[in-house]
Amino acid sequence: MRFSLRLGLILVLLSGHALAAKGKKTDDQKPSGATMDTNDPADKETSDHGPFAPAHKTPEEGATPSEGEGDKGEGEAEAKPKKTEAEAAPVEEVKRRPRDKIVVYANVVIGFGTVPEPGPPLKNDANKGTGATFMVGGRYDVSPTFSLGLRVPWTTANIRQGDGTDAASQALGAPELMGEYRVALSPRTLLPIDFGLGIPIAQGNYDTIGGQPQLRQAIVNDFADAASGYRDGELFGPKRLPIVFGVGIDYQGKALSLHAATKFVAGIKTGGTLDYSGEPFGADPTEGSYQLKSVMFRNVTSAGIGYQVIDKPALTVALDSWVVTNAVNNVAFNSNDNVTNPSPVQVVFEPRLGARFGKISPSVGYIFPIGGRLADNHISGLELHCDIGF
Repeated sequence: MRFSLRLGLILVLLSGHALAAKGKKTDDQKPSGATMDTNDPADKETSDHGPFAPAHKTPEEGATPSEGEGDKGEGEAEAKPKKTEAEAAPVEEVKRRPRDKIVVYANVVIGFGTVPEPGPPLKNDANKGTGATFMVGGRYDVSPTFSLGLRVPWTTANIRQGDGTDAASQALGAPELMGEYRVALSPRTLLPIDFGLGIPIAQGNYDTIGGQPQLRQAIVNDFADAASGYRDGELFGPKRLPIVFGVGIDYQGKALSLHAATKFVAGIKTGGTLDYSGEPFGADPTEGSYQLKSVMFRNVTSAGIGYQVIDKPALTVALDSWVVTNAVNNVAFNSNDNVTNPSPVQVVFEPRLGARFGKISPSVGYIFPIGGRLADNHISGLELHCDIGF
């Protein structure tokens, strides 16, 4: 019994210590704000972490989420869109190279070959020679879209005569007043509209009776027209009033440039006569008749491409081409033998090499025809050009 009593006392003491430890643990788990146990069910609720749980502000956010941000899927974090490098960088507006307000230029075409005159070929390689056409000009931008310009040509040549002798002669061409209106199709593309009016003082006359010097001057101007590939016939018609109208398109990229244009040239006769019966020309009237036309008409359609291969100095390689239709020449030949006249169509190419040194832009090109009257007469020309901007 004494053993049983001792055992009972030990069990009672151990049970008291266990109950005290359990009560202390329960008190430690209560919220710090609770002072007493209640039977209110709200005191026993715990917060949910599901999709409808209220959003809480974090120290990093520092602001209450906007409306609708709490509607995220379970475990989904708010992902702010990041701008790509291309979106973040400012868009650079692409434009053409700025134009100089004033440009003056000089141009020289050194020609070789035989001048293609109307009628059958002459003996003794007549009209074969060499020459140089000098042209000076300039333009002024009245406004960003409108320009005025002027160019004046002058030619000297040494040409073989019908008697086999060579004779040097010089001739002034027709100065031309020009205008250009530019329509901007894009920051890099323009649509230029050109017009021109010449002064009818080009020297020469197709008359062997009235004086050989004037006939030679007419042939010199014809030589200049041929050596330039029939590109600027409005400048070289003796006793003609030139009227020019054209339209084109011009694109200028960072390195690539493209252009195309077409122009119509009318030359109205203001004087002069025609008589090929005198010596040494000696035209045979039995072969056909000649007629000095009251209006000359020509169309020139051109296209070109250029590419800048070096930045400093700005070195550009280019290729220009044009197709000429001589609808009505200054002088027409009507053969008595029903001989087919030469084709009025002429194709010409000019590869060029250009550079830019600040405001100075020189270039060199070689004019050579493909087929047609010019190729048959072995006409070609070396062109030297230089622009100076202000």
